[in-house]
Amino acid sequence: MRFCIVSGPVERFGNAADRFEQKLNSFGFETGRDPYDGEYDAMFAVGGDGTLLDASSAAVELDIPICGINTGRIGFLAAFDERDIDTLDKDFYSRLYLSERDLLCACVNGRTCDQTALNDFVFFKRDISKTVEINLFIDDRKLATYRCDGLIVSTATGSTAYTLSAGGPVILPNLAAAVITPVSAHIAAQHSMVVPLDTGIRVTMSDRDEEVAVIADGQDVGTLGRLESATVTRYDRKLKLLLSEKRDVYELLSGTTGG
Repeated sequence: MRFCIVSGPVERFGNAADRFEQKLNSFGFETGRDPYDGEYDAMFAVGGDGTLLDASSAAVELDIPICGINTGRIGFLAAFDERDIDTLDKDFYSRLYLSERDLLCACVNGRTCDQTALNDFVFFKRDISKTVEINLFIDDRKLATYRCDGLIVSTATGSTAYTLSAGGPVILPNLAAAVITPVSAHIAAQHSMVVPLDTGIRVTMSDRDEEVAVIADGQDVGTLGRLESATVTRYDRKLKLLLSEKRDVYELLSGTTGG
């Protein structure tokens, strides 16, 4: 088998990536560091969840599974922690299981965005001193107007990321749902809402002279200004995420692990 190893910044994650590659090589597996250099059976992302998010677009494009090795703080998307590298045996890969995860895509100002999102699309004010007014449409019906700092549209996977810190609910990753969460809304009654993933979600700016950044999994991919809009929909492919039964997401959520 041949595996691709990607990592975050070398100064932070390079040592762990090198140790993991040496472990794979000791088992007789072939390895590489460039996702587009030949064919791979799977990809390993060594770093935090951000590293896996950055690598996920390549994994989807190449149609190969991806597995996270967490060297960060929590690692909701990881199968292993860095401390597990030294204890892996040759059969570890065969014990991983596949979890297919939904992705989002967006059309911004009539143009399809190249960046998909495993976690979320965020529409966040560019002027930090002011709030923005955002109109939300569900299947072309206006549902709400938010005066807020921003709006998050997340997958079930992304419900444990920015959405959770903004007060949104946790959605189990096998549910085909999207979570829409305002950030610091000025009307207290405006809470998160959960909608079917196949719902058409449209975000439209008001006629005020203000802008929001369009952010896909932490990457700034565009801007919405006065009366401009973006549509967020389900992507037609899924991410193949490899996980380990030894790592329990419920324990991670409750803070009962030592990671």
